[in-house]
Amino acid sequence: MLKINEAAKMLHVNPNALRFYEKKGVLVPHRDENGYRLYTMDDVARIQIVLLYRRMGFSIEMILKLLGQEESPVDLFFQQYDILNRHVHSMSLIRDSLAGCIDGMLGEINGTEDGGSSFNAAIPASAMEELEKTAELLAGMAEWEDRWDFDSSAVHYDEMVRRGVNGLAFYENYETVLNEPEPETARLAREHGGIMAEIGVGTGELAGRRLSDCEITGIDQSVNMLKETKKKFPKLKVKLGTFLQLPLDSGSVDTVVSSYAFHHCNEEEKILAVKEMARILKPAGRIVIADLMFADEEARKIFAENCSDAEREDLEDEYFAYVDRLEGVLKTLGFDARHVQVDPLIWIVTGDRRAGD
Repeated sequence: MLKINEAAKMLHVNPNALRFYEKKGVLVPHRDENGYRLYTMDDVARIQIVLLYRRMGFSIEMILKLLGQEESPVDLFFQQYDILNRHVHSMSLIRDSLAGCIDGMLGEINGTEDGGSSFNAAIPASAMEELEKTAELLAGMAEWEDRWDFDSSAVHYDEMVRRGVNGLAFYENYETVLNEPEPETARLAREHGGIMAEIGVGTGELAGRRLSDCEITGIDQSVNMLKETKKKFPKLKVKLGTFLQLPLDSGSVDTVVSSYAFHHCNEEEKILAVKEMARILKPAGRIVIADLMFADEEARKIFAENCSDAEREDLEDEYFAYVDRLEGVLKTLGFDARHVQVDPLIWIVTGDRRAGD
């Protein structure tokens, strides 16, 4: 057996680290007749695993769950991935915002007569405005929550789609949108091609079945949805993420597609979501959004006046987009927007980024 200093030397840690892990219940060393700690090679191996998890950013609480096999390792890894993705995403936005401010401030200084003497001047209003926009964006992303609990319905989701629902006719033309031999949503995505991402991949019907020959990543906020997708389409790449925090680098994707998911974003989140899609797009990229929508506010009002009670309940429970507003957001962000109406409720809105935007 090893004394604490010997074990610490073998693990390349301070002896206090071993005392800390003991205090947290990660391991319980043996004691000799004088009360000194003694460590077996199994103890050393256990600490090596703990140190690895700590380097990956896992909390002590999560490590104890992993060691005790209290939860599925893949679920705990998903949890850690989500934590890190949110942190990295936020830090990247802050970094890019500061970089933009620095460039702008240096530009203003170089344009002055006194040259470098202005480096200690007050922060320009333009820089403060940029930082405030980033802070608002981060606040909006932090407020996102999954109030639909898709983890609970993931196993039965495909069956639910096949049966349809009693309220709004979400899936009446599901085949046209997703599963025809040449579904419109897939056609619009494939037409543009390149590297793709599907947001709200669900159980993979579009990405896994209709775009499986493309380089595509399926993104969803539900761990269980991603598990179901991998069962059906083992080769499909999937990642945990939300509309507001996509786990992809800026300018890394040619085509972003989303079907039957955008209505989970409220009005403010929709704007943030489209901005986030634009962030990950390359120049000349394309956004394709298929969902239940209304042409404008008046169209929704007319529908609400004539719909059934069951339809009205769905109408009030979700955040269905207005085509005119969505196209307006896309145009403001530098996209040429157009739409296809599949039926009275289902629309497909496409945005192509203009050259130079």
